[in-house]
Amino acid sequence: MEEHVAHVKVKICGLTREEEAQYLNDAGADYAGFVFYEKSKRNVSIDQAVSIKKRLNPSIRSVAVTVDPDTDMIRKIEEAGFDIIQIHGGITKEEVAAASIPVWAAVNAKTSDEAEDRIRAIEDDLGELRDKIEAYIFDAPSFGSGVRSDWTGGGRPDTDKLFVLAGGLNSENVAEGIRIFKPDIVDASSSVEGSEGKDRDKVLDLINAARKGGKNE
Repeated sequence: MEEHVAHVKVKICGLTREEEAQYLNDAGADYAGFVFYEKSKRNVSIDQAVSIKKRLNPSIRSVAVTVDPDTDMIRKIEEAGFDIIQIHGGITKEEVAAASIPVWAAVNAKTSDEAEDRIRAIEDDLGELRDKIEAYIFDAPSFGSGVRSDWTGGGRPDTDKLFVLAGGLNSENVAEGIRIFKPDIVDASSSVEGSEGKDRDKVLDLINAARKGGKNE
């Protein structure tokens, strides 16, 4: 399992301002997340996200974060040039079938065992469509809350897809999360925010801590 630790990548989620793209460029992020969910304080329009996305280094993959998206939303996201669609909620056959870009399926759970059960249920329901899932995200029960799931007795769920650890990660605990769960990707949002959006220094600290924790400085 050590190979999962050695190549950990970092996603910074919830960008809302154009200058934040440069923070990710400077810090060497691998993924940038844009939230399309009206109930989130980080919600942006597709046009706003595209303006930010244009300022990202080409190596940074853009992730459109959605909750129960309809086919029209999925079409708009793909037309806007996003690399990945992240889906929270039901993860239905209709949503996955409508996507022509890779899908990240978010699993909101209290424990990794619960997350693994949820992954099995999703794959059983999707059948052959499971091949369109690129990654599973183990997130806290209330996504975007900055609250961590229970890591006690945790471990990497049994899946052949990429595994993303999210929920309450910060520069002080990300190395521990990498050690316990051996994720391919870590995902942070709330902990790297300042008074008006993402904070440059916090983004840099989080990514540096993840690189050290993942032994790929």
